[in-house]
Order: sequence, then C-alpha cells, then structure tokens
Amino acid sequence: MVRTRVRIFYASDIHGSEVCFRKFINAAKVYKVDVLILGGDITGKVLVPIIEKGGKYFAEFGGKRWEAAGQAELDALIRSLRDSGFYTAVLTEEEFLKVRDNPQLVDNLFNEIMVKTVSSWIELAERRLEGSNVECYLMPGNDDRPAIDEAFKNSTKVVNPDSKVLEIGGGLKLVSLGVSNPTPWRTSRECPEEVIYERLSRLAAAAEDPDAVLLNVHVPPHGTPIDLAPLLDHTLRPVTRGGQVEMVHVGSTAVRRVVEEFQPLASLHGHIHEARGIAKIGRSKCFNPGSDYSSGALRGLLLEVERGKVRNYVFTYG
Repeated sequence: MVRTRVRIFYASDIHGSEVCFRKFINAAKVYKVDVLILGGDITGKVLVPIIEKGGKYFAEFGGKRWEAAGQAELDALIRSLRDSGFYTAVLTEEEFLKVRDNPQLVDNLFNEIMVKTVSSWIELAERRLEGSNVECYLMPGNDDRPAIDEAFKNSTKVVNPDSKVLEIGGGLKLVSLGVSNPTPWRTSRECPEEVIYERLSRLAAAAEDPDAVLLNVHVPPHGTPIDLAPLLDHTLRPVTRGGQVEMVHVGSTAVRRVVEEFQPLASLHGHIHEARGIAKIGRSKCFNPGSDYSSGALRGLLLEVERGKVRNYVFTYG
C-alpha cells in the first residue's frame, strides 16, 4: 500500500524539441514535484541541413527557406529549428552533396546528432536536478531509434525505465513499456499485440500490488477517448467526410487487456498527440496529456497520489 503522498509530472512525445525538454525539466521546480516522467518519443523526426556559402547560411525544408548572415543569426536559426523539434547540421556545399547522395551517410549523421542531443539533455537534467531528491525517468517510444539507449548508461540521475518494474517516490511501482502496436510508419519499436500483452502482463505480475502500480506505457489502450487519431488513406493523408476529419481508435488492444485484468492505480500514455484526455477502465484512470511540441508548448499531466488513490490531477499547457 502506498503510504505517502507523491506528486508526479508526466509528459510525452516532445519529438526533439529543445524548449519542450527544458520546460519538462523545469516542471520539477515549477510544480514542486517528486517525480518527472517522459513517456516516449523523445527524439526528432527531421534533420535540416544548413549550408554555408561564402559566410552566409541557407536552409530549406517543407517549402520554407531560411537565410542567416553571420554567427549570431546562425545561432538564432539553429535555436528556432531545434525548439520546433528539427535537428540541424551545418555543412559546406561539398559536404552536403556528399551526404545527400549517400543514404548510409545520411543515416549515420542523423544517428550521431540524435545521440549527441539526447546525451546533452541528460547532462542538462543532471545539472538542473543536482542536489534535489527529484527522480527523473526518460523512456524511449516507438519513434526512438535504439541508438539512443547508450546515452542513458552512465547517468546517475536520469533513468530509462523501459521494460522494467521500478520502485519510485511514495512507494509506487512504475511499470514501463515503450513499444507500440504496428503503425503505418513502421517505426523503430513496434510489436505485435500478442508480444505487447506477454511483456506487459509479465511486468505487471512482477509488480504484484495493483494499488501501488503506475503503468507508464507509451501507447494508450484501444477503444478509449485517448487513442482517437485521424483515419489515413493509402497515401497516409487524413480521410475527411462531410468536411470533418474521420477519427478511429488506433491504440493497443493488448494494453487495454492488461489494464482490464490487472486494474492498476493509474496508467500514463502518449503516442496519440490529438487525444488529450482521461479514460476509465474499471477502477483504473488512464491519462494522455497529448502533444503540441512543434509550437514549443509542452502539454503535461500533474498527478498527485496518496494511499493507493489518485487524489488530484490536472492537465497543464505552456
């Protein structure tokens, strides 16, 4: 039984946004929490090359074009792109052409910058949380490449909880799983439903006491308000009917089954950016704060637990 009160701040799906990560770490002080949890999809999806030509810098992506003259403007451009979740690489024209024409070099550069960024975030978290008792858990999600896992190994403050049962503040047990059921994008960490069920049910059983268990599972349970996403056609574009985007349930049936059978105190989810909200499955409260990372705004959940009950919760934005 959980005997003490614990305050938890949860967010997910920041997809490489520098400003969102800084807000996540700062939430420890702003909301006076005991535990920080980032529930998956930490890394960005796009690498924007910035090409140097005669002391000026040019970048182009998604129909937008940027130009910077001098170091100060370059720094401002990089900061703006990084806050929106884009990775950047400053290259000469020769370097750009060499990389552009070699898919393996593109992949290597992406991995290098991604791992370097995650490592710098872990270092930032260690500095900001130094001397405090705040616990910090960062879990990779389905969009996060396995290459980033190495970045966590030497940290004394930041823990990757994926596929583990960990005792956290207030006597709670954090049961975590970062994979998702299959998606149209065939991302790095996807599993069939039967594999998700086997892994998650085994972890839940090891945690033993449902009253003390907080599930931290990237993908939400199927058939709930927190797993609704746009229906996509064969080109991966949203389907509209009568001028409205058609929504469908895309969460995990395996996750729902585990919540139904195990009935944890609460469960925390991300994955579906549009599906901010709460669902109740039996006695279990299931939360998804959603995501608005590209705007630089952090959506989060402030959760207060005491004596095996959720005493209070509020969704945050800013």
